[in-house]
Amino acid sequence: MKFDLEKIPFSMPDSFMALSEENNRIFIRSVRGHIATPLIAGLEFRQRGKKCRYFYEADPVELLIRAEETKIRICFADSDTLLIESESVENNIECELFMNFDVAESFFDYIYEIPKEDGIHYMVNAAKNNCKYIISVQTGSAVVHQEWDERKSNHAGISFHPYHGKLSFSFSEVKTEWDEKIRHYCYQESLELRQREFTEFYRSMPETPEKYEETRRMAAYINWSAFVRADGFLTRRTMYMSKNQMCSVWSWDHCFNAMALAYYRPREAWEQFILMFDQQDMYGRIPDCLNDSEIIWNFCKPPIHGWALSKMMQHMTLSRQQKKEALDKLSKLTSWWFRYRDHDHDNICEYCHGNDSGWDNSTAFCALPPAELPDLQAFLILQLEVMEGLASDLGKELEAKTHHQKKEAVMQAMQKHCFLDNLPVAVSSGTHKLIKNESLLLYETIILGKRLPTEICEKMIQVLKGEKFLTDYGYATESPSSINYQSDGYWRGPIWAPSTMILLDGLQQCGEDELSVQVAEKFCDMIQKNGFAENFDALTGEGLRDRAYTWTASVFLVLANEFLLDRSQTIPSK
Repeated sequence: MKFDLEKIPFSMPDSFMALSEENNRIFIRSVRGHIATPLIAGLEFRQRGKKCRYFYEADPVELLIRAEETKIRICFADSDTLLIESESVENNIECELFMNFDVAESFFDYIYEIPKEDGIHYMVNAAKNNCKYIISVQTGSAVVHQEWDERKSNHAGISFHPYHGKLSFSFSEVKTEWDEKIRHYCYQESLELRQREFTEFYRSMPETPEKYEETRRMAAYINWSAFVRADGFLTRRTMYMSKNQMCSVWSWDHCFNAMALAYYRPREAWEQFILMFDQQDMYGRIPDCLNDSEIIWNFCKPPIHGWALSKMMQHMTLSRQQKKEALDKLSKLTSWWFRYRDHDHDNICEYCHGNDSGWDNSTAFCALPPAELPDLQAFLILQLEVMEGLASDLGKELEAKTHHQKKEAVMQAMQKHCFLDNLPVAVSSGTHKLIKNESLLLYETIILGKRLPTEICEKMIQVLKGEKFLTDYGYATESPSSINYQSDGYWRGPIWAPSTMILLDGLQQCGEDELSVQVAEKFCDMIQKNGFAENFDALTGEGLRDRAYTWTASVFLVLANEFLLDRSQTIPSK
């Protein structure tokens, strides 16, 4: 299985380093600190002072580069350490490797030497990344190239030179201080260990129809490599949304990853689910976004957590302690919504921004929020239902009754406020003035399934079966016939994994098995052809934005398993 470094980064679980290609150049990157992080260093290949063309092959555990007659191999010795080896076929045409740290503006980057008994080591202070790196040469030699300018080095870089055609060195992240332990790594042993780890993870992913097996393998790699270790604000081992551009975790994205892990990795599934609740504040709110060094509170995300937990519990068993923790966290979060997001006190909660819905620029928010949308009420109803079940399991019957009564009250209020002619609508909070839009967001309400009145269910299904949103690749987030439709308009047109999964779950509950299977197959075929992008052009299926997005991989695994696997096994071979 090979992949394109322009689309999918090369990394390993728990690491904050990744390698990518940009503008025909391979870079080592850090995924610490911010959603979009600066590059650490660019790799260049030179022969007699001139840059060489290179070709590469990337697979889950090794990056192989060929430059002239030199073969460069890169793998991870551990989550902090890259091993880099090169071997030249002929000594007289050796190709040197140059690592250029002058790839992003910084006021304090520089390199200094640390002499030790076994030779000189090199410390790179990459202030632009808030990181430091120690370089230790095992075979060959290195030369530092930099111009000191009082506070930083201009044009900082290191050239590595083979010895009798061979070169090997390690590149390790150092968070605070180097412990000065001299580590000598065996490249082949490291490579084989990484291969065993990836194979074990891949085999534990949800099964899919045979035709998607290579796609399943790639989905496994994207999720496997996207983990970072607990550090800073990350209280648990965390699957990032990507190690490309979206190097953080958002408080609904993590739920989809937890659902995919729940099949055969229940401990990791629980860790991903509960992660954001570790930062739950005194009001019950959880943050919008989180990484090792930043927490964003300006927005929130929709309360899909109860629904997600119910899906997880179809594949894993919660301990009594986990049930208690889930009930406590979900109760506080749900109370926050009704206390702080029902400004006109009509028992209907509101989004204060498109970002709060997860559909950042949806046309449902073309009027100044707060806005009352039916999908939000649907998620809260399901959350209350899950809380009712957890309370009952724990013998808290009075609490269970309270959640049940609240659920019924919200259901009645939603039917009164959020539908017109049996179709879902968005209204401004307070005035209840209709917000005209053609967003698919309102139809996520179908997730309630047969809990909805029959006439509402049938009317929404009629729309979802028609051409308003459904394309050859799945459900467009804005109707292609809308004047606001944009092919690369984020939530104003493109197909997304989470909206697809939510809709299909609701349609299946309504008994629309054939439609659910058809759309799931459209979506999975699109993924097979165009990869695990953040979203997709609804009319062409082309992948858009970040091309290695974990919730896309997770949703593919769940949909291919839940909707297509049994069906593929019952089709007789021709």
